[in-house]
Amino acid sequence: MIAARDAGRRWVSPVATLAVALTYTVVALTVNVPEAGDGFFSDEATYYLMGRSIAVDGDLQYRREDIERARREFPKGPTGVFLKRGVDVTGVRLTTASPYLVFGEPDPDPTRLYFGKSFVYPLAASPFVYLFGTNGFLVFNALLLAAAFWMAFTVLTRLSGTQNGLLLALGFVFATVVPVYAAWITPELFNFTLGLLAYYLWLRRHLDGPAEAGPSAGRAGATAAAVVIGVATFSKVTSVLLLAPIVAWQLWRRERKAAVRSVLACGLTGAILFGANVYSSGEWNYQGGDRTTCYDRYPFEGGSLGLEVCDERGRNEALTDVIFDPEVFWTNLGANVVYFIAGRNSGLALYYFPVLFGVLAMVWVGTRGEAWRWFVLGGVLLQAALFIVSLPYTYFGSGGSVGNRYFMGVYGICLFLIPAVRSTMTAAAPLVIGSVFMAGLVLHPFDTSVRPYQHAKSDLFRAFPVELTNVNDLPAMNQQERVRIWYGDNPALGHPGFQIYYLDDNSYLQEADKLSLWVRGESRAEWLVKTERPVRRLRMLVRAGPVATAVTVTAGGRRQELDLAAGTSGEMVIELPRGFPYKNARPVESPGPAWVWVVSVASSAGFYPRDFEPESPDVRFLGVLVTPYVIP
Repeated sequence: MIAARDAGRRWVSPVATLAVALTYTVVALTVNVPEAGDGFFSDEATYYLMGRSIAVDGDLQYRREDIERARREFPKGPTGVFLKRGVDVTGVRLTTASPYLVFGEPDPDPTRLYFGKSFVYPLAASPFVYLFGTNGFLVFNALLLAAAFWMAFTVLTRLSGTQNGLLLALGFVFATVVPVYAAWITPELFNFTLGLLAYYLWLRRHLDGPAEAGPSAGRAGATAAAVVIGVATFSKVTSVLLLAPIVAWQLWRRERKAAVRSVLACGLTGAILFGANVYSSGEWNYQGGDRTTCYDRYPFEGGSLGLEVCDERGRNEALTDVIFDPEVFWTNLGANVVYFIAGRNSGLALYYFPVLFGVLAMVWVGTRGEAWRWFVLGGVLLQAALFIVSLPYTYFGSGGSVGNRYFMGVYGICLFLIPAVRSTMTAAAPLVIGSVFMAGLVLHPFDTSVRPYQHAKSDLFRAFPVELTNVNDLPAMNQQERVRIWYGDNPALGHPGFQIYYLDDNSYLQEADKLSLWVRGESRAEWLVKTERPVRRLRMLVRAGPVATAVTVTAGGRRQELDLAAGTSGEMVIELPRGFPYKNARPVESPGPAWVWVVSVASSAGFYPRDFEPESPDVRFLGVLVTPYVIP
C-alpha cells in the first residue's frame, strides 16, 4: 500500500494531530462557556450536572447543591434536566411488560434522586472537569476530536498517500457538522469517536490488503472493537448495531469462535456498565422507571419536595402503534428516506457529505478484495433504517439539533467506506464540497448551536426540501414566536383556521388584525401551512404599498404571478394538491393527520414607510401585504 512506503506520514501525522489538539484545547480553555452558549441547549444541562457531580461530589446522586452549583455558574439556570427516583434492590425478577428486568421496589426515600441519562460520557470527562471546571468538558471534546482526526489520517494515508490522505481526513472530520459538537456538553462527539475507534481496531490490519491480512487478521482487533461497542451501547443503546457488521463478517469467513467472542465481549462490557447503573440507581434502564424532566423548578429547591415539580418523561414503551400507524407509515418512510439524504436540516449530503462520497467512490472503483467494506455499508444502512423507522417524527434529534445528531454515533464507521483515492482533485472533493455547506457552522460552533435554525434560512440550504415528517421538531421550533401562528379563522366566510410556520426571516410577524402579514421587499418568504383537515384551495389577498410590485405565490409546487400597481390589491387562488399528512402527537379528538404544504410568497420590490410618511415609526422594508385563507 502507498502508506507503507510513504515516509512523510511519520511526521505529518503527529504535527497535524497536535495542531488540531492545541487549537481546540486553547479555545476550550479560554471560552466563557455560559456566555458563549447563552445557557444550556439540548440535553446539556443533565450531562453538565452529572459531570460536575462526579468530579466534585464523587457520585451520581442528585442533591440540592447540584442545582445551586449550576445556578451560580449559569445565570439562566439549567433547563430540561432528566431526573428519576431510584429502586431499592431486593432481587431480580422478570416481568411481561417493559422494563422486563426488575431489581426491586421503588425507593421509599423521596430525597434520593438520580440522573436519567447514561453516565459514561460525564464519567470519561470528569477528570478534565475536576481540573478545569466546566471548560473541562470542552477540553475532553478537543482531545476526542484530535483522536478522531488522527485515526482518520492514519487510515486514509495508508490507502491514498500523505497528501491525498490529509485532504480526505480534513474533509471527513472538518467539512462536516462534527466539529460543531465539540462545543456541546453532550455525548455526540464521544459516540462518534467510539464508533470510529471500534472499527479502527477491527479493520486496521485489513487495510494492508488480503496478502498482508491473512486468515486470522483482525481477530484480536475485533474483540477489542466489541468491547468499545459495548461502551458505546451503554452511551446510546442503538450503537449495539455497530456490532452486526463485525459478527456478520466473521460468520461469512466461517470464524464462528471469533463471532462468539465478539458477542460475548460486547455483551459483557455492556452488562458491567448497565450493572453499574443498577448499583447506582437500582435500575438498568437509565431512561425508564419514574423518570421526569425538570425545567424551571427543581426538587429540594425553594421548599419543593421532589419530582412532583417536574414533568413525567419515562421511556418504557416502544410506541409501536404510533410508529407503524398504517395511515401514515409508508408516507413517512418514503419521505424520510429522501430527507435523510437531502433534507434541509438533516441530510447527509449537506452535513456529512463524505458519506455519500465514500459510497459513490466505493461503487465506482469497486472493493478489490476488500469485501468488508460492503459489511460496513450494511451497518450504516441498518442504523439509518432504524432511525427512519423507529423515530419517524424526530429521526435527526429534535429541534435543538444541528444536522442529524443521532447519526453522529454511526458517522465514525463511514470512514471505512472511503477506498484508495489516487487523484488529488478527487481527494479534495469532500473538503471543498462539504465546506460549502459547513464552513459557517464549523467556524462559529456556539452561535450555530444557540441558533440551530439560522443557517437553514440561507438560499443555499433552502434549495433542499424541508423535513415535513418532523414539522414540530424542526430547528425553527426554537423560535416559538414564529411558528404555529393561527391565521384565517373566519367561519362566516367558510374559512377555517390554520397555522403558519415561518421558515425564514423574509416575513414580518402577524399584523394587529391577526389575519395578515407583510412579506419583506425584494425577498421570497417561505412558510409551512398546516391545517386540521384537508383543504382544496389557498386564497391570497395581496396588497401593494406605495410602490408597485410583482407577487409570486407557490404552494404545493403550483405557482401563480400577479403584478400590482402602487396602492392596489388583488386576489390569487391556487388549487392545492394533497398535503403532506402529519400525525405525531395528534389529540384524541382529532385522530386523523394534520395536513402540511410548503408555501412561498415573493415580492419583487419594496419600500420603507418613512420615505412616504416621515412621522411613521415603522423602519421595516415592506414588499406586499398578504392575507391568506384556506378553503375546504
